[in-house]
Formats: sequence, C-alpha cells, structure tokens
Amino acid sequence: MNTRFALSACALALLGSCATEVTYEDPEGVEILSTDFNYTDLQGIAMEMTESFTGASAWGGNQPRIVFGGVDNRTNQHIDTQNITDTISTALIQSQKFSVMASDAGIAEMDKELAYQGTGVVDTAAAAELGRQLGAEYVFYGRFTTIAAAGGDVRSVFYKFTLNAVNVQTRQIVWADEKQIRKRSEKGTFGW
Repeated sequence: MNTRFALSACALALLGSCATEVTYEDPEGVEILSTDFNYTDLQGIAMEMTESFTGASAWGGNQPRIVFGGVDNRTNQHIDTQNITDTISTALIQSQKFSVMASDAGIAEMDKELAYQGTGVVDTAAAAELGRQLGAEYVFYGRFTTIAAAGGDVRSVFYKFTLNAVNVQTRQIVWADEKQIRKRSEKGTFGW
C-alpha cells in the first residue's frame, strides 16, 4: 500500500511540474524568444519613428494634419503593419504636435454614421454638416521588409521598416526614416 501511495505521489508531482505556468510581464520589457518579429520590435520601431517625426522641421505650421496610408508587409511573416502605425499614431496624437486624420477604417465608420444620420431619424439641427471635414496635408506610407540567412547552426534575420511622408499639395516626400533590426540565433542541442 505504501509503495502504491509513493508511486501515485510521484506521478502527481511529475504531472504538476508539467503544468503550464502563466504570469504577467512588463509590456515594455524586452523579450527575445526567436528571430521572429515581436512586440519589443514593434515598440522600438514606434518609439524611434515618433521621435523622428516630432523632431523633424519638415512640417511647418501648427499641428499639421496627417493621415496614415498603408505599410506593405514584404516579409515572410504575418505581421500586422496596422498595429505598428496605430502605435505611432497614438504617440503622435498624445504629443499634441500633430492632428491625425482618420484613415480608411475611420472613414468607413464615419460613412456609416453619416448614412444613419441621413435616414431622417436624426434631428437635422443635431446632424453633422456635410463638407466640413479637414483634409490631410501629409500622407504617411511605407514598407516592411526582411532578409533572412542561415548557415550551419546560425540563423540571422534583418528587418527594415521604412516610412515616408508626402506633402499632398506638392507631391514632395518631405520626410523619410528607417528603423533596422537584426536578430541572430544559434541552433541548440535539440534543434531550432
């Protein structure tokens, strides 16, 4: 009976040690689990681009009106580039140095609301007046690319995030910047 109890206790201890442990982490802390793009990379790109925007003298005027266009994901990973521009946009709004205009998703939501207001169920005195929206002075667009290489027990991935700002009236690119990230991993005893 004691032997059976001891074996059962050992089995339970082994199963307990195999259980998944979940903890909260600092969202701004650095974490590198692989050469894949991660949230630390996203934060680094957003912070560097925001500092570059706010420090540039290309904007003129008080609170220039900007809108974020698309950022092409030309990597071999599924990376939500909208997540990167959302983080940059939030930082720029909070800086109070830029007036950020709604992009495609925001315009689609405004169109729904304007259509609803035009159904006749909204008091015309309280409805939005058409033709009063502000146009963007600058449009931001860019690319996200990678170059990967592997040889022997080493894998290396180079990421490049490029963002440009074009003046809507003149078509001139008035600002451009890049953030580069390079990651390297070495094969462990049991593989990648």
